[in-house]
Amino acid sequence: MSQRSLDGLKVRSTSIHRPNHFTNDDPGSILHNRHFNKGCAFTDQERERLGIRGLLPGKVETLEQQVKRCLRQLQSFTTPMSKYIYLTSLRERSDTVFYKLVMDNLVECFPLIYTPTVGQACLEFGMQFRFSEGMYFGKNDRGHMRQMLENWKANVIDEVAIIVVTDGSRILGLGDLGTCGMGIPIGKLSLYVAAAGFHPATTLPVVLDTGTNNKNLIEDEFYLGAKHPRLGDEEYYPLVDEFMSAVKAKWPKCLVQFEDFSNDHCFALLERYRHNYLMFNDDIQGTGAVIAAGFLNALRLTGGH
Repeated sequence: MSQRSLDGLKVRSTSIHRPNHFTNDDPGSILHNRHFNKGCAFTDQERERLGIRGLLPGKVETLEQQVKRCLRQLQSFTTPMSKYIYLTSLRERSDTVFYKLVMDNLVECFPLIYTPTVGQACLEFGMQFRFSEGMYFGKNDRGHMRQMLENWKANVIDEVAIIVVTDGSRILGLGDLGTCGMGIPIGKLSLYVAAAGFHPATTLPVVLDTGTNNKNLIEDEFYLGAKHPRLGDEEYYPLVDEFMSAVKAKWPKCLVQFEDFSNDHCFALLERYRHNYLMFNDDIQGTGAVIAAGFLNALRLTGGH
């Protein structure tokens, strides 16, 4: 891939939003790579070339046939939470099939992958945990965050275009859910892939595990976060500072969206970073933009009255 230098930064000649090739010492591992696996839609020629001949049923299906099957499977579940778990497992197996299903059935799927179902998913996060998605940073990771980002190898071009990060301190209307809030970045990024065109391999959900003041979580044997009270400002802000600095050093063009931070920190964090980082706070600026757009459209419809 050709590169050129601009202001000391190496800029790729192809879009980081469209990784388009798969390389691995074990070509058959493509069936276990969610970003490239397309299940039984691999043609006979692709199966031969990729070394996966015999690893799939003989029939070559279209993507539409696979989505039709998945939709029937989804509709066989009777509760929103069971449907959420099914969709999560599908996304882990194949982004291609998952997002085709979602984009073809937006009205049915959006309430399942985000609100309102994601709230219950966060409440049950520890109990329903099956596999890890995204990254977690806590107070014991201070001094290591830049190196930790090297562990994120979700795609072959080693780029992240957008991060949604939360500290779990104000999840929807549910309050302090600690690391159980990971469902919010995961869900929000799924919306951005389906509706805004980000490639899923360039998205990264993140939780800053700064503790929790939720007594029920601290006493829950299945809670997966740090079981200590939330960090005071003298530890909290340096932790977030290091995270933001690490992201900018690793991925200079990455957009960082702050999501569901409590009021005692969200405004200060926005003011702290808005002039030096590519970032925004969805609950402040995103909500404000939607409200402003509503007023502007109302003025247009009413002729300014």
